[in-house]
Amino acid sequence: MRGALLVLVLIAAGAVLVPASVADSPARARADASIVAGSLGDFGTLSARGDAERTDDQITVEDSGIVVGAAEAVARASRAGGRGTARAAALARRIDLFDGLVTATLARRTATATAAGVVSAGRISGLTVEARQIGDIRKPSRYTLSDGGSVVVNKGRAAIRVTLGAPRGEFPAGTTVDIAVARASAGDAVVATPTPTPMATPTATPAKKKAKAGKRRKAPKVRERLTGQRYAFPVYGKASVADDFGAARQIGAHQGNDVFGPFGAPVLAVADGVVEKVGTLPISGNRLWLRTSAGDEFFYAHLSAFSPDAVNDRRVKAGTVLGFTGNTGDAEPTPPHVHFEIHPGGKDAIDPHAILLAWQENRDVPPGAWLARHGADTAQRPGALVEVRDFIAGE
Repeated sequence: MRGALLVLVLIAAGAVLVPASVADSPARARADASIVAGSLGDFGTLSARGDAERTDDQITVEDSGIVVGAAEAVARASRAGGRGTARAAALARRIDLFDGLVTATLARRTATATAAGVVSAGRISGLTVEARQIGDIRKPSRYTLSDGGSVVVNKGRAAIRVTLGAPRGEFPAGTTVDIAVARASAGDAVVATPTPTPMATPTATPAKKKAKAGKRRKAPKVRERLTGQRYAFPVYGKASVADDFGAARQIGAHQGNDVFGPFGAPVLAVADGVVEKVGTLPISGNRLWLRTSAGDEFFYAHLSAFSPDAVNDRRVKAGTVLGFTGNTGDAEPTPPHVHFEIHPGGKDAIDPHAILLAWQENRDVPPGAWLARHGADTAQRPGALVEVRDFIAGE
């Protein structure tokens, strides 16, 4: 009996010594969209947490100092696969603040969040400030009111922020009104496995080493030029973006995202720029680069064919068809897609996922000339190159 009792005690002790793996924190995702926020109250606010989606396209606001004729709001959050993603979008039309002090025909703001960070984008149409016609604005801008207050557009969470510098009727100095507000945050799940602590004679405790978390590399801060201006989504029509930056590949970590679409879907220039290094390589397949005047570079690979505009040193506009989705190179076993990379300033690639989702949400660049003539039907591809052997470039 004593022997049996001793065995049971040892088994119990072993169970204490080796704790199970625990989740330090689950994936998180949060999105909030408001048509109006600020000192005078919040209107048309939607919130999504965890795994949820909320939309409302029947919003109007008519309150003291604030009029919005029609508005829409969207808030989406997801924690699928242990990866948090969140998107918020707010669109306001026919805006009149403080009895004509600031008006606009449209204000839009979006925020897309992943573990790599948050990307915000937006635009203003038909803006007037104190009866001064400003027009359409896509870049962050600031205008000073005659009372010392300010109007800030396309910056931070709000498409428009008005701050009074002096009392105006019933509204005191310092009153703020935000129009079209989008906020999002997300993070991936983190799981830690504690080291078993055996019962032993106490010894000196070694210095703690910084743990190497199994988290994806955080993308560097992206300048406003990658989100605040007109950008086209790289695949025309229905497409999905794989969140696969940093995944293991034959030649190392994946430096971009794969954008999947129907075979032969038009692949577009995402910005105004110059086409470079058009050719074919064993791994990349049919590939090319696009370089902007700001020095940002975009890499496309695995195209099934090139368009007539895919010529070295050709200047193209955002929305120009450069080629068509495929699976050339080492992508033959995969569904048709384009491998897409972003190199800010021509330097190392960053995780493009949040940026691509923001471009996909906006889609505010009209189709280029080829698409205007032929549409998305790629049965006829005038001048398309099926393959170009590039033995000289070596890239």
